[in-house]
Amino acid sequence: MSHAWPRPSFIAGLGLAGALLLTISGCGGKGPETDDSVVIPDPTVAAPTAAPADGGAAPAPAATTAASSTSPAPTENVKAEGWGTLKGVITFEGTPPAPKDLVEKGKAPKDPEYCAKDQPIKTERLIVDAGSKGVKNVLVYIPKPTAVNPEAKSGAATAEVVFDQSKCIFEPHVLAVMTGAKILLKNSDPVNHNVNSKLKNNGTNPNVPPSSELPFVTQGGEKTPGEVVCDIHSWMKAYWMVTDSPYFAVTDEKGNFEIKNVPAGTQKVVVWQEAVTGSGFVTAPSGQAVTIAANGTGTLDLKIDAGKVRPE
Repeated sequence: MSHAWPRPSFIAGLGLAGALLLTISGCGGKGPETDDSVVIPDPTVAAPTAAPADGGAAPAPAATTAASSTSPAPTENVKAEGWGTLKGVITFEGTPPAPKDLVEKGKAPKDPEYCAKDQPIKTERLIVDAGSKGVKNVLVYIPKPTAVNPEAKSGAATAEVVFDQSKCIFEPHVLAVMTGAKILLKNSDPVNHNVNSKLKNNGTNPNVPPSSELPFVTQGGEKTPGEVVCDIHSWMKAYWMVTDSPYFAVTDEKGNFEIKNVPAGTQKVVVWQEAVTGSGFVTAPSGQAVTIAANGTGTLDLKIDAGKVRPE
């Protein structure tokens, strides 16, 4: 039995298929490859988080250590020529503890006829200005600068710094000097004192008679600040930092500091405060990256969190 095929319909189908193929080839079919292609984002891939619109929820903050910074750290090291100034302010976040009396008025265990005779001797481990929340006696330094300004080095290395014992208190409480600088150990009191430095490379322990002074030339750089005590008056304590770099400062009563003639570019800045948990480092021990502009400034503003302060 033979079958009759509908030839006209079959040919028409082939014609229609061919026309469709030609149409596809002419509108987006595979053609020459170029670099002018447009990439459409995959909706299943998360896009980078954008800043929230007004009224929107802000992204969760990153975890903090001993301090939070209001100065963004550079994403990569910046190299530059010239010199600039590093400045900033260290403030306290939260409610600071009330200063403790180390010696009550009239109750000094040694030399009470002079020490704490008229007023108590208070701790200096954490001094916070009531108005500005600035923290006094915070050490700021650059241990490994990318370059050293000859003028800055000469000035720091030949400096003569006074370390006094007045009213049975060390003054200043935190002292920073460069290796080779002279520290004048002074006693302004009418009683005997001694200066027992426990620093690894700058140990010394001379007696300093009343109203006298003795020179001490620093011998080598230290990795961390070290204690200095008076064994005669047990409450007397201070800290020294001796660096191989001329770039250091100690904050004033408002928490401000400034270091001049710093090499331009990215520098690792270390911030230390004795009451902070761990070893006192507000930044990482290796420092926080700050970029200094040539003939300009770099700013490092930090906050010490109350939860990171060790109880006395």
